[in-house]
Amino acid sequence: MNGNDTGNVTIHFNCYLFWSIYYFMAVTIKDIARHSSVSVSTVSRVLNKKPDVNVETEARVNKAIKELGYSPSSVARGLVLQRSNAIGFVVPDITNPNFPELARGVVEKARQLGYSVIFFDTNHDNKVEKEALKLLRSKQVDGIIVSFSEANQDEFIKLKEDQFPAVQIYRKSPKSVISTIAIDNIDSAYRAVKYLIDLGHRRIGHITTGISTLSGAERLEGYKKAYAEAGLSFRDEWFFTGSHCADTGYEGMKVLLNQKNRVTALFASHDLMAVGAYEAVFEKGLSIPGDISIIGHDNIEISRLVHPKLTTLDTFKNKLGQAGVELLIEEIAENTRINREIIFKTELIIRDSTRQIA
Repeated sequence: MNGNDTGNVTIHFNCYLFWSIYYFMAVTIKDIARHSSVSVSTVSRVLNKKPDVNVETEARVNKAIKELGYSPSSVARGLVLQRSNAIGFVVPDITNPNFPELARGVVEKARQLGYSVIFFDTNHDNKVEKEALKLLRSKQVDGIIVSFSEANQDEFIKLKEDQFPAVQIYRKSPKSVISTIAIDNIDSAYRAVKYLIDLGHRRIGHITTGISTLSGAERLEGYKKAYAEAGLSFRDEWFFTGSHCADTGYEGMKVLLNQKNRVTALFASHDLMAVGAYEAVFEKGLSIPGDISIIGHDNIEISRLVHPKLTTLDTFKNKLGQAGVELLIEEIAENTRINREIIFKTELIIRDSTRQIA
């Protein structure tokens, strides 16, 4: 074999490799949908192992996958569909204990579906939020998961107008024009306060972020709903408003404990606030739950490490993250904006910080 022969072999091999890859990657979920006479979204649900697919339909889709030789390779999808197989995830504060678990859910599901994730922490800066979207789109990510404040809802309108795949996660906005995955804050707070009322408490304090955040406003609404349903009256002095941190819980609890008719229970809008409230209670020489019962919200890791262990509401952050990716990739696959709203119910986790009173 001379030098020219070697060159020819190389050329033929490269051509073969190219056409083999092209043939292998030419099969998309749209092909599977046509072959099995179902919608693209149904194929997506089968690939994502969603439980809401008819057994017969699932079998038909899986048969088509096998017959067509489809493989959910990220490289394959990227070459055929001109995609990066990367998604962006913009969070307001990665130091917030809620977001690491949310981020883990995003990464786990994205990896499972053949996508990589580019993170962007905005540190609650509205200007940085806009810059993050611009940068991620310049990097040609296939879609973006965001958790934005009300101040930047206009950015969602731009994404909608550009038909760019995007999902709002954890935060819900009545003005949002893109798909949203969040929790039912009103119902969550309602069940927390109702539980305390059922334990015999009538003077229940509430440490909150107030109406400055949508979650704070909704949890305050849930608090009031529980009181109204029980035919009880609440007092404005039982509320303390501040930022989402332990210091707010500490300062708020000190104020509530120094009232003439002090509260017998507390619902803190976030677990960090509840942890701060613990310090104020112990500093006063009081006990939990002997002198005051406390419920937090979010079920972050520290809630089960403090003593007594904190009763709280689990917001299923990991599942929210995974659901956000599934919905985003469904939009990417269908090349259409679904604009769906998925609201998770929270779960009351009863531990040692609450008790029945006479």
